[in-house]
Order: sequence, then C-alpha cells, then structure tokens
Amino acid sequence: MKILIEYTLNYLKKNRKNTISILIAITIGTILLSTVVLATYMAWNYDITESVLERGNYHGSFTSYIDKSQIPYLKENQKVDKVYLRTEFYSSKIDMKRPYLNISYLDREYWNNMYEKNSILEGRVPNNSDEIVVMGNFLKENPQYKIGDKINVKLGYRQEGKEKIDPFDFIHEDENFIGEKNKEYTIVGTISGKSLSYEPYYGGLGFLDESSIGEGMKFFPYLRMKNPRKVYKDLPEIGKNLGFTKGKKGNSEGSYNAEYNMFYLKLQGIFPPWIKLSERIPLSILVFFISILVVIFLFVIIIYNVFTVWSNNRLKQLGILKSIGATPRQIKRTVKIEAVFSSIIPIIIGVVLGHLFCYIMIDRINNIVKDFNISAGKKVFELSFKTSPIIVGIIMILSFLTILLSINKPARKLSKILPIEAIKHSGLDYEHMKKKEKKANNYGPNNIISSLVRDSLNGNKKGFRTTIISIAISFVIMFISLVGIGIVKADKKLNSMDRYYTMNVQVLTNELADENIFKEIESIPEVKESIVYKDVYLNSKIKSKYASEEFKNTGGFESIDLKRYDYLWKIDNDYMIPVNLIGLDHDNFDKYVKSQGGNPEEYYDKEKPKAVLLNLVKEDMNQPLARTKFIPYLNNVDSLCLNESYGGKGYSFNIDIGLKTSENPLKDSRLMDYRICMFVPKEVLNSLMKDLDLPGDYSHSELMKLLVSEENIVKVKEAIKDINKYYLPEDDYSIWSILDDEAEEKTSNKIFSLITFSIVFFLGVIGVSNAYSSINNNLRNRRREFAMLKSMGIAKDNLRKMLNLEGIYYSIYPFIFSIPISLLLLAIIVKIKKIFSFKDLLMFLDYKVIIGYTAVICISIYLAYYFGIKKVEKDEIVDVLKDESI
Repeated sequence: MKILIEYTLNYLKKNRKNTISILIAITIGTILLSTVVLATYMAWNYDITESVLERGNYHGSFTSYIDKSQIPYLKENQKVDKVYLRTEFYSSKIDMKRPYLNISYLDREYWNNMYEKNSILEGRVPNNSDEIVVMGNFLKENPQYKIGDKINVKLGYRQEGKEKIDPFDFIHEDENFIGEKNKEYTIVGTISGKSLSYEPYYGGLGFLDESSIGEGMKFFPYLRMKNPRKVYKDLPEIGKNLGFTKGKKGNSEGSYNAEYNMFYLKLQGIFPPWIKLSERIPLSILVFFISILVVIFLFVIIIYNVFTVWSNNRLKQLGILKSIGATPRQIKRTVKIEAVFSSIIPIIIGVVLGHLFCYIMIDRINNIVKDFNISAGKKVFELSFKTSPIIVGIIMILSFLTILLSINKPARKLSKILPIEAIKHSGLDYEHMKKKEKKANNYGPNNIISSLVRDSLNGNKKGFRTTIISIAISFVIMFISLVGIGIVKADKKLNSMDRYYTMNVQVLTNELADENIFKEIESIPEVKESIVYKDVYLNSKIKSKYASEEFKNTGGFESIDLKRYDYLWKIDNDYMIPVNLIGLDHDNFDKYVKSQGGNPEEYYDKEKPKAVLLNLVKEDMNQPLARTKFIPYLNNVDSLCLNESYGGKGYSFNIDIGLKTSENPLKDSRLMDYRICMFVPKEVLNSLMKDLDLPGDYSHSELMKLLVSEENIVKVKEAIKDINKYYLPEDDYSIWSILDDEAEEKTSNKIFSLITFSIVFFLGVIGVSNAYSSINNNLRNRRREFAMLKSMGIAKDNLRKMLNLEGIYYSIYPFIFSIPISLLLLAIIVKIKKIFSFKDLLMFLDYKVIIGYTAVICISIYLAYYFGIKKVEKDEIVDVLKDESI
C-alpha cells in the first residue's frame, strides 16, 4: 500500500500539467459549491433575522389569557426556557381630542425579545412602570405634548349599563367610564401603529413590573421552549394544564388555544404534523437547496470528465503495474488515493476562495442596493456575510463526496482493463476507432489531411468532453440570463403603458383606512393631480349571449383557453368571470361620470348599487399592448350578479350597470385578460365590503396615484413619510415613483448580471483550462503519430494545416451543442410566455455579450492548439520514435 501511495505522489509530481488541470477543475468546482452553500446559509440566516424582527423571538403562545396564579407554573415548567408576558389592553380616561388611551404592559423579557421595540419611531422603550410609549398619532393630534412630558390618566373601564365595553369598541350612546385610580406616566417614545380617525382611543405600551402585578390582571404568555422540536406536542399539554379547552375536534393547530411562531419554526426544520410535505420547506430555502443539487450534479460531471481524461493518460502506467502483480482492487484503490490526494489542496483553496468570493459578492451587491436605497429614499434590504465551522465542514464533506462519486466509474473501468491493452494505449480511443472500422475514410492524396483530422476528432472526443459540457452549460446559462433581461426590456417596450402618474402611495390595511392620510397628501403643494381607489375581486356568471358582436367575431367566450386562464370557470353554458370592482374617491368618481355624460348622484345608493362598466377587452390575448387593440366586451346586459366565491356559494348581490364606456379613469392602468372592470364610489364599495368574507391582512388596502414633477419627487416622498408615520407602521405603506422604477430595474439587472456572469466565468474557466490540458495531453500522446507521419513524407505545412483544422473544430465544437440548446430553450420560453414572439426576444438580446463571450472562448481554445503545434514542429523524428515514455 505504501508503495502505491509513493507511486501516486510521484506521478502527480511528474505530470504537473495534467495535475494542474485537475487542481483547477476541483478548485473552481469547490468555489461554486462553497458559493451556493454559503448563499443558502446566508438566506436562511437572513430569514431567521427578519422573522425575529417581524414576529418575535419565541416558539409558541396562547390565544387565551392567564392570571397571576398561573405565571409560576409556566416559569418553573421544565419544558419552558423563557416566558414573555404581555397584559391585555386596559382603558384609561384622558382629557384630549380622543377620550381614551388604551394601554398594554409588557415585561422586560417581552420588550427585549419581541417585535414591538422595532416599531419605535422616536425615543426609547419604557424601563419603569411609570413610563409609556404612545402611538404616533397621539403627538400628531395633541401637539402640546412631546417626548419627555408627563401625562395624567384615570385608569378604569368603560361600561354601558352593567356590561363592560371592550377597550377597542366604538363610543356607545349611554356608556360611562368607571375610574379606579389616577396614574401619571412619562412619555418616553412614540411607536408606529394603526389608529383610525373615527376611533375613540389612542394606543400606548407600558412597562410591566412583576412585583406590582395585581390579582385581577390578565396576560398573554409567549414561550421559548427548551426543546423546540417538541413544541407541537408540549404546548397543547401546557395549555391543557392551564385549563384551556381543546378547541375543534381533530384540529391540531390551536389545540388548547396554542398558537405557534410557525415560520420561525419552519426555518429551523420544525414542522407542524398536520401540514403537507410540500408546504414544509420555505420557498427561498427550497430554491437554494435545488441550486446546491444542481451545482453538485455539474461538479460530478466536470470532475468525472477530468478524471476520465486523466485515466486515459494513466493507462500505460497502470497496465505496467497490473502486469507486475497489482490486483484490480489495488488499482482501484490507487486511482481513488490519487483522486483524494489531488483534491485536498484544491478543496481547501476552493473553500477559502469561495468564502472570499461570497464576501466580495455580498459587498458588491450591498453597494448596488445602497445606491438604489439612496435614489429610492428607502431601505430595501442589506445582506451580511455569514459563515460557521459547521458550514465549512459541510462544504468540505460535500466536495470530497463529489470527488469520490466522480472517480468511482473511471476507477472501476481502469481496474478491469487488461494489461496488454493498457500498455499498447497511445492516447486514442481505440474502442471508438474499432467501431468505425467498417466506415472507411478516403486516404487519397487530396483527402488525407481531412481524413486524418476526422480520425483524430473521432478518437479524442472523450478527452474534450469536459470542455464541451462546461462551456456549453456556461453559454446556455449566459444566453438564458440575457433572455431574462431581454424579456424585461420587451415587456417595458412592448407591453407597458406610458406612465401618467409619477408616484403611487399604497396603504396596506385590513381596516378602513384613515381618510386624513389622503387629504393631507393631496394638500402637499407639489402634488398637481391625484386619484385614490381601492378594489376587490369578485365573480359573476356571464351568459354567452352577453358577448358583444366584436368579441363574438374573435370566438367569444367559447374560444377562451380555460387551461391557460384557469381562473375562468365554465358552469353549464355560462362562464364564471372575475370582476374587479373598483371604488374611486368621491371627487374623481363624480368627474369621471360627468365626463361620460352621466349623473353621479345615481351611483351613491348603497341599497341599490350602480356601477360604470369599462367595456373593453383585448382583441388578441397573445399580443403585447404595442400590437393589440381593444374591442367592446359585453352587450345586452344591464346588471350583473356579483359573488365573492368561484362556485357561487358565498355572499352575492346585484349591481346595475349605469354606463358602458371605453375610457379608463385610471389613466396608466392596463386591463388584465378577460376580467371585467367596474367602477363605483369608494363609499359604496366600503358599504358592500362589510358583507364580504375578505381574506388576508390587507383586504382594505388603498392606492393613491399622484402627478408630481420629477424634480419634486424626492421632496414629496419625504413629506408623505412625515404624514404616514403618525398613522401607520412603516411596513404598512409603500411609496413608489418612476425614479424608483428606473433605479430598481437598473439595480436588479446589475445584481442579476453580476451573479449570472460570475457563474458563467467559472464554468468558462473550467472549460478553457480543461481544453488546454486535454489538447496538450492529446498532442503529447500523439507525438509518435506525428513523427511517423513526418517519416512518411507529410509536409510541415500539411501537418500544420491538419492541426489547425483540429483547433478550429474544437474551438467551435462546444457551440455546435450550446447554440441549438439555447434556441430550443428560447422556443420553450416563447411557448410558455406566449405574449412575445421568437423574433421579439431575439430583438432584445445583448449580442455584444454573446459575440464577445464566444470569441474569447474560441480564441482561448485555438491558442492552446497554436502553442501545441509549435512544440510538435520542433520534435525530431528519431528522438520521438526512440522515446519509450510516449
């Protein structure tokens, strides 16, 4: 065994060029693997950090209150690590614009570990029981107070008759406030939060001093478990011991009022037992996990082919070893030992360079995003470089496993080869040549050069396989990336409307938004024009006869591809079509109806709603906006029955159609597919939405479009932020401008190109380095062949011509595969995308990059042949024929 190891190390030293090729391939493969593993780890770490910031650092909680007597049970429970306490909200009477201040008290652990501290706008969190933070609108509506001031409140409860009123309820006609004690607080900060103009209270958060907990106080407990992996079993048991009811039969979620920080748990690989396997892994982690598998697959292919070339060059030496008594197992072990020894240094270097590359990439991406943040006036995200000894270990283990997997087949083949066949081997693929014996080449004087080239190419394809694969993959990745960028350009150029409004403000809320927000924004001097609207998606059963004549001429409802537009249903002979019911603000709705010759007053009856129908549909759904025209959609219909569910089983109501028009009041909004678009006053839509079972947290979201001069956008954006911070948390509204759009497109293209071309660069380096190694080894092994050709009288010019032909062929050979594959993938994208033609996407490709990349690869490969030819020309016939090492 010791002799085999020494022999292996000696071979690696003597065959430096071949060894260097292997080292480069393994190093770059390890860099790619390190990059993807690190990116996966950093994405996971980023999600964990964001989850804690947004939801809190806990595992589970309960939706029911506990009292003072139950706190020790939780704190002394062997399954519980930490307990955070938050009280219910209590009413307090104040003499201000709104009569009440609702206060919840949080203990120190809660303030330190939960998300509320991240919503502090100004000031700090409370540290004592006589300190408080208030919602931003408190200081906005009561300018006589500021941070540091003291406020006197009367603690107690609201009551109507003998019934207590919930602190968050609206004012009752006969309600009274029962005061229990007076309390003075110091305002130490403001916190972002929701509070509507018609609500009779402000919100506030205080500090819970456990030494002063009263008997009647109620708490929400949030728990960190000692063994989080048992949280779905332990939490319901704790809830049962606390006296909570089991809840719905057979429903694990919410059993005994248990509630879980599910996303945070998922990121740690802790999944609820009742969800499907497909729902368990977060999408971002799944994408990176698939990326790791793809990189490992590429790594295996590349290393396998490198070692295949290497094994062909080792045949003669291994044949000699076998002839002097080495067993197949020893040969196989020798090959694997050589693979491991040759992998140690490049894997270590690859891990180091992979970390360095990731650090540089993160820094570069953050600089790109930082430029966008400055131009957009907001912080999108900031990545941070993260690693750990465990991650380094995982990368090294995966790299070694990949090497062993890659070398297994070549090692097995080498162990089985007969010694005489191995010793006779001269670098050509004789098995391939034997298969071609039946197909004779013409070796006449006029065809000898081309025939020799053909034989050489056929006999040495395996040695060039890694080059073909890596360059082909890199070209395809680059091409598809350019197609992705081209689609964005095509969509902007061919399928987008010209922007009329230069800014948007979106308010995200599951309650009615405060109208003061829009009034204050509208009053900003630089705002020239504005429109506010909200919408809700409903459904309506449409009869085929409702189709207009123009729409019928295109095929009508019967021609719709229901598989492609799967949100459309056919029920008997009717079609369930989505309806986008849009509520416009009062002034803009009135202006819109008047412009169409209607009477706005007819549309404000909440009992008998009436709408304006935007009666348009695209003539051809497979055409971008630049090449399509709109035609009338419906005819012979005066009212529609709208339903909130696809199947028609939910709440439904009738709505009359007052006007049919082809003018869209939202000047730069485009119509979507076959959806029906209708407009009503926003007040009417709010009334209708009371009876709807609205899903999601942002069902009452509204959008405000603004016309602002480009030079004033930054100023207006800051003014909007100053207004919104007193009404909404920062995460509950967004501001967009055309400057953001341009900066975002530029930023995303930069990041996308940076990542893509880094991968392409590494694959290209693998391909080119392998090409140099393959070509040099090929020419070295064929020195005897060239010497024999010279001795037979072949002229130097003909020999140079033969090798030049081989060089040209090998230069273009990778693209013979990659270009058709790329075009095939482009055709598939066109088939899926449909709206853009093959010609459209070709038109927006960056051909400078494609030509430049192709030229660099071709020249690099040809240069390897060029320098090899120079060495062959210097060889003396007699010296080469005498050399037994060839």
